This record gives sequence, structure tokens and C-alpha cells, in this order.
Amino acid sequence: LAPPPKAHYSSMQLQDDMFSQFFGAKPNRTRALERHVPPPYIREGEFEKLPVYTACPSPGADDQPKTLTRYLFLYVFPIFWIVGIAIIFSPLRPNSEWETGKSEEERQKLLVEMRVSELKWAKRCLYAMVALLVLIVVLVTTFVLVRR
Repeated sequence: LAPPPKAHYSSMQLQDDMFSQFFGAKPNRTRALERHVPPPYIREGEFEKLPVYTACPSPGADDQPKTLTRYLFLYVFPIFWIVGIAIIFSPLRPNSEWETGKSEEERQKLLVEMRVSELKWAKRCLYAMVALLVLIVVLVTTFVLVRR
């Protein structure tokens, strides 16, 4: 095996290193840089091939469709939560042009997935609204009791 090639130094860096060696002000960077130079490859195929990775969703990835109720919940505004709660009681009815390129079975499957996701986020709107109302009741009660 041949020793690794010398790293390329600019003329200013070489001059700085020569002053450093002469005066002893800084540690010698030349040897430190030579240690970090990767070994040269003699031929094209003499390196280890990287493994092939397949696309895999991360554990936190959200596979469910992004529905209106999700956005109503995420905007953290109580009026939106009330609209999100109303979606629990309304059926999901797609229009005639919805997903025209898919078969009826695929459309029904997608519709069921969307309804499950919509109900999940609508229930979160309900829980958030209940928690907000409980918090308001507790604060008002505490305020009234402290004022007495």
C-alpha cells in the first residue's frame, strides 16, 4: 500500500505553517491534516458497495388522509372546534367527480379511511372543547371564590 497523498495547501496556509514551525506559536497542522486525508482508491471497484435501502415510512409518519377536521383542530380556535364537532354528526358524501380515475372498490376504501380519520380529528375537537370549557369553569369558580 502506498502512503496517502499529501493534502493540498494554499500558499497562505503553507506560509502560516512555516511560521508556526519556526516560532512554535501554533501546533503543526500539516501532520494533523495528513491524518484526516482518506486513503486513495487504486481502481474504481475497490470500495465497499453501499446497501440498497427501500422506502419505509418513519414511525411518526401520518398515513391517514389530511381532512378538513384535522385542519380545524390544528388551528386551535374554539369556533373551528365547534365546526369540527359538528362533522361527527354529518355523513361523508363525496361529489360525482371525486376520484374518477379509481375503481368503485378503491373509492369506497378511500372513503372509509377518510371517514375514520375525520372522526378521529372530530373527537379531538370535542375533547379540546370540553377541556377548554372545564378550564373556563375552573378559572371562573376560582376567581369568584377568591373575590369573596
